[in-house]
Amino acid sequence: MSRVNGSLRPCWVVPVVALLLFLGRAQAAEETVTASFTDRAGPNHYTVVFPEELGGQVIEMPITGGQFRMAFDADAESARLIEWRQDIAPITIAGASTGPITVTMDAAQPSSGAYDAGARTFTVGATFILEFDDSVLSQYGFVSPFRLQAAEQGAFYGTGSLLRAAMYLEGTGQFGLGEFQYTCKTSAEVLYDLPQGFGQPGDVNADHEFDIGDPIACLSHLYLGVEAPCPGAIEVNGDGREDLSDAVCLLGYLFLGGPEPLGDPVACK
Repeated sequence: MSRVNGSLRPCWVVPVVALLLFLGRAQAAEETVTASFTDRAGPNHYTVVFPEELGGQVIEMPITGGQFRMAFDADAESARLIEWRQDIAPITIAGASTGPITVTMDAAQPSSGAYDAGARTFTVGATFILEFDDSVLSQYGFVSPFRLQAAEQGAFYGTGSLLRAAMYLEGTGQFGLGEFQYTCKTSAEVLYDLPQGFGQPGDVNADHEFDIGDPIACLSHLYLGVEAPCPGAIEVNGDGREDLSDAVCLLGYLFLGGPEPLGDPVACK
């Protein structure tokens, strides 16, 4: 059961509160998030396909790091990128290495887009700049820096300190000998500073993940005498008690589409 305005309601009722706590209290001012690209959040790579007349090569480009900063306005239903950087591992084209590749945003070209607070989705357009070693590749028409206009489509999921973003991008680019097609799947963890000794409700084992380990840690703490790394994170359904119903709510969230744990950080001890 969850407590809302002094009354109890079933745990399975999906609360709107989880989103309002972080992503868009209905106010006019812009909110901002900063997120780091990491494989822990999901896939991070580009796929580039060259046309058959140029060999039909398919190149995978793993993203090894970086971060972005985005501003959004729930009232205006708008979003824009403020900063963007991706680090990409070197690849080989026509026998020549690109060296490390960086992707940044052209600050001189304003970013703009749309944000849907209810669906937690966004689309943001920007001009991106790819920089690499073109000492050999320039003879094939690959010249650094390389500019690419594109629109990122994505969604936020999770809550509080475990908020994440998943994005998808596709399009066509031009170079000296022709054009290529590309897709990009990126995943990022939103940076969220938790005070010392605090944790995210539901992250009972304090591993910065929502997974089966959390209800296990909850049940072990309650019934087996094994102290959880963050006991304060056990209480997730808003009834003010740490008991079996919290583990049930966690399992419902993980496997049955139930409500996300509450968003505000709590004291672990």
